[in-house]
Amino acid sequence: MATSAESAVRSYLIALSDPGALRDEAGLAELQRQLNESSDTITRLELRQKIMDAEEPQLDRYEADFVTHAKDWADQNGISSKAFLAEGVDLGVLRRAGFSVSGGRRAASAPRGRARVRSRVTTAEVRAAIPKGQFTIKQLQERSGASPAVVRKAVQEEINESRVKEMGTDPEHRGPGRAPVLYERV
Repeated sequence: MATSAESAVRSYLIALSDPGALRDEAGLAELQRQLNESSDTITRLELRQKIMDAEEPQLDRYEADFVTHAKDWADQNGISSKAFLAEGVDLGVLRRAGFSVSGGRRAASAPRGRARVRSRVTTAEVRAAIPKGQFTIKQLQERSGASPAVVRKAVQEEINESRVKEMGTDPEHRGPGRAPVLYERV
């Protein structure tokens, strides 16, 4: 049986590699049902925000739990900081979790054979890379060279400033998995 510490580590690693896997589809369906049945404008506004938050699970939420539990869990299970680095955990996150890690050295191998590029791209640079027309988080990530977390943060800031709006899921998506969410510069 997984401990809460193990769950925190597992959820963070999943959030790094596939944040969409952490979506609670049943919870989203319930929130959507409540929104459809509500006539109160404030309740509807609050429900819309809850839906937006639930559709794109935020890495920060999982990172905080990871920082709290990872070191103790790793010590109990014989897991080194190098193993976490190889799975894509950022050096700064490991330091905040209490691991002793040296220098700015990154892991030599990428997880599961994929090339994983860590960048120091700022949210301002991501904002500058936002194209005219519709785009997805992945497209903006590829265009800017930033990590998914930095791209999500920049897009959310742009949404908050009413310069980008969420358009819903891509109706033309035909591949496996969930359809990506489309955004558009206003």
